[in-house]
Amino acid sequence: MNWGHKIIIVFVLFAAGILTLVTKSMRTHIDMVTTNYYAEELKYQQVIDGRRAAQSLSTPVSINQSDNAVGILFPAEMQGIPLKGNVLFYRASDSRQDVSLPLQPDESGLILVNKKRLQKGSYRVQLQWEAKGKSYYQESFVTVN
Repeated sequence: MNWGHKIIIVFVLFAAGILTLVTKSMRTHIDMVTTNYYAEELKYQQVIDGRRAAQSLSTPVSINQSDNAVGILFPAEMQGIPLKGNVLFYRASDSRQDVSLPLQPDESGLILVNKKRLQKGSYRVQLQWEAKGKSYYQESFVTVN
């Protein structure tokens, strides 16, 4: 085999490698924090105000785990009053594992989330709620095991 054939083989292998890389990169799932990040950025002032309001509570919302559930406990001043909002278990590594739930605490201010709904791993728990006309926001990190 002469050197001309060897050069052609190298070029063909190089082209096949590039095509393989392009094909794999086109099929890779890319997670973004949110699909409509521009609209979320415009609403970020509400998050800042909600964080300030949550910091003014007597105690922050606490998140604890038992063997089969994750418990979210609201402070005393939030118990017994109607709360509107949602809880987002945000999974940074895979957005398909995010879990969003409406806020429905019992009279003692407790929400129980069954661990069967969550995969093992780290979550950012984003609580956004409204009580007595005031908006609140709190983020916490939890590792479900």
